[in-house]
Amino acid sequence: MDTFAEAAVAALRERFPQAVVETVEHRGELTVVLATEHLVAVCDYLKRHHQYSFLSTITAVDWLERVPRYDVVYQLLSLPRRSTLALKVRVGGKREEHPQVPSVTGVWPAANWYEREVYDLFGIIFTHHPDLRRILMPSNWTTHPLRKDYPLTGFDLPEPHWGGQVPYDVDPGVGRQTLRTPQGRELNESRSAFTTNPEPGTPRA
Repeated sequence: MDTFAEAAVAALRERFPQAVVETVEHRGELTVVLATEHLVAVCDYLKRHHQYSFLSTITAVDWLERVPRYDVVYQLLSLPRRSTLALKVRVGGKREEHPQVPSVTGVWPAANWYEREVYDLFGIIFTHHPDLRRILMPSNWTTHPLRKDYPLTGFDLPEPHWGGQVPYDVDPGVGRQTLRTPQGRELNESRSAFTTNPEPGTPRA
């Protein structure tokens, strides 16, 4: 067990007695489950007073049948002490489409990119984020691909199409996965016809 992380968590419990929901130790890694409203204060405290100055990543887990539905996980690293610590908050009420978590960009500026990725792929909103927009999917994509209820086969998109998602007025239905050839053209063997038009930005021969 990481004794430095243990000491940090003990100090955290004393400083923020209402913040810590539970602690879990697994394979030598300590995880602290926090009440969401205390997240920013706890992160700031750990950075300032316990040398957890490096934010390794932020990610999320979708527990589709659970309420709250999502875990948002923060992996912290203290470089001077070679100590890791994971923080976790649980969000997402029943039928809540876009649960909210406070942004930690004011503590670690690098959180900007991680929070945008979690927003893009899970639909979790980070309040007070300076520029919360999609980072991987096209800006007009209407769903969140890492949610457990996202169709594994993707969407069968209409021709001609070159990589975004059409904002449908009706449910388009789920089709076979749209793939792309090494030359960048669409390929979907469930279709009877393929577009011969070049993609936008493709130099003409």
